[in-house]
Amino acid sequence: MKLNNNKLTRKKILLLLLAFGIFLLPARLVFAQNSATDSSNSATQKEQENENSTINNIKKVIQEKKTELGTVGANLRSERAYLAKVLRVSEETLTVSNYSGSKIIPLEEDIVIQKKDKDVKVEELAVDNWVGVYGEMNNDNLKIKKIVVYDHDFSPKNKIITLGSIASIGKNDLALAPRSGEEKLNFSFDKYTSFQDNQGEEIDFSDFYEDLQCIIVAFEDKNGNYVISTIKALSAFEK
Repeated sequence: MKLNNNKLTRKKILLLLLAFGIFLLPARLVFAQNSATDSSNSATQKEQENENSTINNIKKVIQEKKTELGTVGANLRSERAYLAKVLRVSEETLTVSNYSGSKIIPLEEDIVIQKKDKDVKVEELAVDNWVGVYGEMNNDNLKIKKIVVYDHDFSPKNKIITLGSIASIGKNDLALAPRSGEEKLNFSFDKYTSFQDNQGEEIDFSDFYEDLQCIIVAFEDKNGNYVISTIKALSAFEK
């Protein structure tokens, strides 16, 4: 009878342990699931943080470049320059004229005046000089910074284009007999004259000779003389 009681007691203990194990199993599964979910959420959150950090860095770089380009663009837009002819010179002002009309430039102390890359005084400016005026925009006003004096005359000039043969040629000038049969035309050279062969290649003045067929482009100077801008041979040179 005692033996049967012991067996019964053992069965009860085993049943209790089994029931306790079954009770703990869902809890362990829930804990494991929660741990996996937490790990997954942590990884996802970390990836999101890394992605946000990368996006923020890209935005920062783009903004820096926008600022840099905007500054460069603003600097380019603020600079102004124009070519003009001197109409009047005084100790305090310079009156010039260009395509938009006449302008009076106050000659402030900080304005640099240059000619051939050297600083000069305002007294060296003269009426009919051509100048380049350089400045910066400041509150819609042009602040003049530098004035450059040029030797070249940029005035619009009368131009002629003619064909003919060289009637005579000297060191600084030539006479051309037009194909039209009109009387000879006289021209002069200057340091800007371009001498070209029949292919348009630059050559020496000494390559030209009498009776050579040429086309001439020339401009009238202030004295009424025509200065050759370009003279081009129309045929190959004799060898």
